[in-house]
Amino acid sequence: MHAFLVSAALLASLWGGESSIVDAKPGLVTESSPHYDLEVLYDQGRMDEGLETAQAQLAQHPEDVDLYWHTGRFMFEVAERFDRTDKSIDKVAWYENMVHIFQRGLQRDPKNPHLLFGLGIAKGRLGTTKGVLASLFMAKDVEAAWLATASSSYRYSSIRGQEQLPCDAYLCLGIFYRLVPDSFVVELIGGTRGSLEKSMSYLERSDHCGPNRIGTLKELGVSQLCKGDKTKNDALVVTGRSTLLRARALPPEGDTDVTDIRHIDRILANPKLACGYSRDGQQDLDEEKLKAQEPK
Repeated sequence: MHAFLVSAALLASLWGGESSIVDAKPGLVTESSPHYDLEVLYDQGRMDEGLETAQAQLAQHPEDVDLYWHTGRFMFEVAERFDRTDKSIDKVAWYENMVHIFQRGLQRDPKNPHLLFGLGIAKGRLGTTKGVLASLFMAKDVEAAWLATASSSYRYSSIRGQEQLPCDAYLCLGIFYRLVPDSFVVELIGGTRGSLEKSMSYLERSDHCGPNRIGTLKELGVSQLCKGDKTKNDALVVTGRSTLLRARALPPEGDTDVTDIRHIDRILANPKLACGYSRDGQQDLDEEKLKAQEPK
């Protein structure tokens, strides 16, 4: 989203958040789980091989809805290696293809929470790649997809908890409500609006659901810094720095965590970046640019 998203994004912060080995919990992947071979490839970080395998299985079994989100998730992870400005990959086309994959799956199972989560990731990353302000027409769809996953009874945890639902839906919503401007004009254009209070609330909920994950704590600290700066609340700024340092102290367990730690250092060095921070590129959130799009 990740991914995504937003970078949900994917937004990410979207897919790709790493975590410590998790205890057995409802929805935890085991050797008896469907598509355990793909789960192992994901867990081992063999994303190119995983994508090739998932695509081949999907071509043979298009009726299997789980193969759509496995394919989309591997696509997200592969794209995360490339910076938004990297000309060696057309990330807009890549994320548009991701959207198509999830939409095909949802045609077969319209209320599938994992597919809805992935669709939000794909549209979110497409949005942050194009620019949040240029993609507000997708905002309501992204929000609705993640809210549906967050409110469902569906539970999922990958082998070591790199992906956890609904925890990651809360994470994505927290990022979403920070990146979408809190503006009447935005609400007119996109059908929803940002809220730093909602952002912090969902990120705290995500941390409680899947604790001690670098990516989640990073996003929570960023939202706290943003809110503290906007409201001139020095105590909240201090809290935000403390949350980022807490994330910084955790051991990285994969490439995503290494990237997040690098981003944490950048934000600690320049807290003014917090409000526009997105994992796949700093966003221009100048609300003056929205006025030209305001309906007359």
